[in-house]
Amino acid sequence: MKEIELENNAFLISKTDKKGIVTYSNIPFQDATGYSEREIIGKSYREFLDSETPKEVIKELWEKVNSGKSWQGIIKITCFEKNYFWVDSLISPSYMEDEMIGFLLIKRKASKGQIEEAQEKYAQFIKDK
Repeated sequence: MKEIELENNAFLISKTDKKGIVTYSNIPFQDATGYSEREIIGKSYREFLDSETPKEVIKELWEKVNSGKSWQGIIKITCFEKNYFWVDSLISPSYMEDEMIGFLLIKRKASKGQIEEAQEKYAQFIKDK
């Protein structure tokens, strides 16, 4: 497993339906993960979260966006051949005619400081179990 270095100015964008199934991904997201659009569309966004992501982080994220609010945080993404990268992720509900239809995920390269802070938070969740 190795860390993939993201471009500083790359924005990785994807969309999901209300259940978190990916309905769209842009080319930078495809390039970063190493998967084609065909391999990404139809998968749960959870398949891209690193297996070490604490359930508490996923629960917090899911509860916030399902309540109609945006969530921002640092997440570790697993990609092709179990490589990974860290992103500063903003996840917001998407609406059509006042009905929530899914979520918009905008990700960009996380800074070293953000990654260290996220790793400490993840370690605390594991320690508290």
